[in-house]
Amino acid sequence: MVTQPAPLVTGYLYPWDVLGDPDAASWVRATGVDRVALAAAYHSVRAGTPRHPARRVVDAREAALYLPVTGAWDGSVLRPGDAAEWTGTENSFAEAAAVLRGAGILVDAWTVLTHSSAAGSTRPDLCVRNAFGEVYRYALCPAQPQVRQYAATLVAQVLALGNPDGLVLEAVGPLGFGHQNQHEKTEGAEYSPWVQALLSLCFCDACSTTYNERGLSAEALRARVRDVIQRDIDPEATPETAPEAAEFHPLLEARWDATAALLNACLDPVPTSGIHISVHTSPDPWSTGPFVSVEALRRSRLWSLMDKVSAVVPCWGEPMQGASTVAKMRAAAPVGRVGSYVLVLPPKAADPGAIAQEWRVLLGAGSSELHVYHLGLASTTRLNAASHAAKNVATHR
Repeated sequence: MVTQPAPLVTGYLYPWDVLGDPDAASWVRATGVDRVALAAAYHSVRAGTPRHPARRVVDAREAALYLPVTGAWDGSVLRPGDAAEWTGTENSFAEAAAVLRGAGILVDAWTVLTHSSAAGSTRPDLCVRNAFGEVYRYALCPAQPQVRQYAATLVAQVLALGNPDGLVLEAVGPLGFGHQNQHEKTEGAEYSPWVQALLSLCFCDACSTTYNERGLSAEALRARVRDVIQRDIDPEATPETAPEAAEFHPLLEARWDATAALLNACLDPVPTSGIHISVHTSPDPWSTGPFVSVEALRRSRLWSLMDKVSAVVPCWGEPMQGASTVAKMRAAAPVGRVGSYVLVLPPKAADPGAIAQEWRVLLGAGSSELHVYHLGLASTTRLNAASHAAKNVATHR
């Protein structure tokens, strides 16, 4: 029997999980993770802090850069919000990273690019706009040159000021209908996966101009999308089963190209060696939200480096569904490592045996990394279960 190497385990954290907790480095190290993905630029969130000695909830009410906002942003159309006062410091990423590194833990900068209601609310014209003209203010559109510049500056500042050991990129492309940051009240409408995919197609000025320049009619396409959505279709329809899906492939092509351009801009400040890049991605050509489609990566400069990149894929559902996603990514891209983004929060059971079994399924499908969401949000019971599962998997490969 061939023994496989133990998986690399990355645990996700916010700066406030560490700052102000003298025991943070100790309990993080006790989980057995190899490195931490620490939020450096993140969207708004209300987060529980179940082990912190001074608080139980953090209201990060807008997207923020957890490093100083310097003169590098002067003159920028889009910029992160001012210092996130809920952390108590303007340099919370670097300060929390120093604590973790002091305990011998490597720290990657978890950097969310196009998901920002703070930036989007100031310039809704630079956000995703659906076929009905409705703007998603949380979703910056990568077809907009100002958005690409914003994302590139974000990465450059995270690298220059945060000096991380690695870079974890999330929301590289556009967010769509299904991933936002308000109280969600759309579930009862029962929009099928196909309708949600159509509602994620963008018709902002930049995207519409691109369609027209490619010999397409943006207005005709917008009308066609609306027509398909308004018809009474199968509530279980998906892009894979919808007969009209091929009609909209040219719009996906434009989306992939715009996303590749944004990624290329973000790669400019990244050193050619010495820093590991992880990208939240998906083999689904229609993917929007945190996980960029692999088709966009295929068109970017990152593609030639994929053997040195970790492709982190969503595995929050049933184990076999996650295993299928892992296998598809392995088949789609020449990646050096596929990471499974796994959940230890509800609705997952706080059962170390069940967690370990799920992780073994994902590793058996081709994952070599586990990206654990989320160490800070998990109760101590859940954290202990994840720790036991990680050790079980590491010793039974």
